Amino acid sequence: MSEELIIPISEMEGITPEYQRLMDKSNNVDYKWIADNNIFVQVGCDMEGVPVFLLNASNLPPTSQIEPVLIGILKTLEQIVKGNRYTLLYSHALLKQESTPDKSWLNSFYQMLPRNYKKNLKNLYILHPSGWLKILLLAMSPFLSEKFWSKVEYLDYIQEIPGVLDRSNIISKLPQSIKDYDKGLLETPEVTEQVVSGMDTLGKEYLSSFASSFNFFSSTNPSSWTSPK
Repeated sequence: MSEELIIPISEMEGITPEYQRLMDKSNNVDYKWIADNNIFVQVGCDMEGVPVFLLNASNLPPTSQIEPVLIGILKTLEQIVKGNRYTLLYSHALLKQESTPDKSWLNSFYQMLPRNYKKNLKNLYILHPSGWLKILLLAMSPFLSEKFWSKVEYLDYIQEIPGVLDRSNIISKLPQSIKDYDKGLLETPEVTEQVVSGMDTLGKEYLSSFASSFNFFSSTNPSSWTSPK
C-alpha cells in the first residue's frame, strides 16, 4: 500500500473505541496471508467503476483467529470509504461451524463501524444465503436502516451474479468447493428446496431462543476476539 492512499483515522466519521482499538493493531496484521488464503479479495469494478470485493466465508479461520482478518478487511476498505463507494459480495455457503461467530456478532460489528463504511456501501450481494442467515438479518432490522436493506440482494446461484459486475473475475476467485456446491444445487433442485425449508425452520427456532426482552445481541462484544498467537 502506498502511503499517500492511507486515510488518517481522524478523517473517518463516527470512530468508535472498538474500531480505534482494531486500527491500532493494524501494523501487526499479515495482509498477504489474507489474500493468499482467498478470504477477502478485490474482484474488479462494476460498470460504474465502483470497486467490488469478495468475502469467501468458507475460507474464514476459526472465530478465535478472526480478529486479524477483520482488521485486514477494514484497513483495506478504509482507503476507499472516506470519499468513494464500494460493493461487497459475500459468499456464505460452506461456512464452517468453528468459523461461525456468536449470534450477537453481526450487530456488534455493525455498531462498531464508522459511518463511512455504511453510507458508502453501494451494494451487498449475498451468494447462497441460508434461511438462518436471512432470519438473523431480519432480527437485526431494528438496528438497520431502510437504506441498508435497499442495498442487499440475495443470489441463490452463481449464475445470478449481476452482469454489471466482473462475473468472470468473481467466479475465478470463488473456491472450487463453492462452484461444486452451486452445481449440486442446480442438479438437485428438489433437494435444495428441502434444505432451504429445513434451514428456515432451524433459523426460526434459533431466533426464538434469543429474540426476547429486546436483548437480541448481548452476549458477544468484538473486544473479546483474540488474535492467533
